[in-house]
Amino acid sequence: MKLRAIGYALPERVVASDEVARWSGLEDKFIAEKIGTASRRFLAEGETPVSLARRACEDLARRAPELELGKVGLLVLVTQNPDYKIPHSSALLQHALGLPVGTGCFDINLGCSGYVYALSAVKGLMLSEGIGDALLVTCDPYSRIMGRADRDTIALFGDAATATWLSAEKGAGIGRLDWGTDGAGAEHLMVPRGGSARPLSCIDGETPQAVDPAELRLHMNGRGIFNFMIQRLPGTFKACLEKNGLGDEAIDFYVLHQASRFMLQTLATRLRIPAEKLPINLERVGNTVSSSIPLLLAELGERGALRGKTVLVSGFGVGLSWASNILRFP
Repeated sequence: MKLRAIGYALPERVVASDEVARWSGLEDKFIAEKIGTASRRFLAEGETPVSLARRACEDLARRAPELELGKVGLLVLVTQNPDYKIPHSSALLQHALGLPVGTGCFDINLGCSGYVYALSAVKGLMLSEGIGDALLVTCDPYSRIMGRADRDTIALFGDAATATWLSAEKGAGIGRLDWGTDGAGAEHLMVPRGGSARPLSCIDGETPQAVDPAELRLHMNGRGIFNFMIQRLPGTFKACLEKNGLGDEAIDFYVLHQASRFMLQTLATRLRIPAEKLPINLERVGNTVSSSIPLLLAELGERGALRGKTVLVSGFGVGLSWASNILRFP
């Protein structure tokens, strides 16, 4: 099973960093140098994760006119911020796209590592069930769980959706996965309320009016995430290369989750990754969570930069979780 094509969609609403600085009190210099973002996209009023995901799928169909939606046998949506708690958003997207009712659909509740996890999950299902074509969609609009004054998150994240066509016929080869989870650090990136552990309401509990709105927003310990990245990523890179029988010299690009410019450059310095092998697109879109890796792949593909290349993809974050794999482009 191979990666055939990638489409994407960005919300129309553009928010520049000087506006974010006014909201949060952060300095423009910090946002530009440490985070590396000049602007990002946020969902506008009336937009939803499913509507943005649908636009990404429509963009994919324009880029790959040979894709026949009527033959799609599997749709997987990676998101932690679905349209509704119930039902799963992939069902709503299936209907919006007019996919056959025989299409299997489910959501994967993962963030920054979700795309790399999902590549292998979709590949495995396609192989085991004889599915010829599948759609892997990402859309995780953190703008819907952030507060404007939250200096830990508001300058960092942006919204985007991507749609990847996986095909049995041709495309980029998907290698062997290295992954892991350290749930001891789960509290470093968390929305404290709204799940079953601390529900908004239940037969014996509180009503929404009694809930502090701050507890419904994203809480992030940036130092904890940074330490996790420095600790785990060198090991997963090494393990991924070994599992795929490759050395460092075989990698043309490291397409990593776009966490922040400071984090990526620190990692590159420690691992001696040349700047030309570490593409970064944070300046225009920010950290788009599960969409960051496929969005960057799509942009590289638009420039023809991926032809004949071997790419290490790696996502890391919420969970805390990580996943790395190799893509070999024809």
